[in-house]
Amino acid sequence: MPIKWMSEDEAREFLAARLEGRLATSNQAGEPYITPLNYLVFENRIYLHSKLKGRKLDNLAENDRVCFEVSETANHIVSCDAPCACATRYSSVLVFGRARLLDDGAEKAAVLNRLMARFAAGRSFQAVEEKHAAGCAVIEIAIETISGKRNVDAE
Repeated sequence: MPIKWMSEDEAREFLAARLEGRLATSNQAGEPYITPLNYLVFENRIYLHSKLKGRKLDNLAENDRVCFEVSETANHIVSCDAPCACATRYSSVLVFGRARLLDDGAEKAAVLNRLMARFAAGRSFQAVEEKHAAGCAVIEIAIETISGKRNVDAE
């Protein structure tokens, strides 16, 4: 099945439109760890929230290089007669960059409010204040490279 590469603009649009992605981190020893997370894309950065402790944060303290993936799979597998010729229809985007934890309470609250607004989808929500933001970690990924592809039907 043909692979169609997305333009950078298409990949950014796809990334911005999804609701859940997967963050890949690794520790100093190179042991990978993947976490599914909700996220926000804002000004060429991806923002995630997290508990204050955990393996992903431990990994980020040791190694700030990350990969973030979003994808969408069609509901069918294309049938075929030949082995290794079957395929699933999908679209996916990979982002590579460096992650850092935000430490400014006002900045964390602003990001969390943008995240809440995104997922509230027009519904009202209680605003996040700095005191609330202190109870969680906010991760910022500076996008260095982005690419996307689709497994599509032959034209």
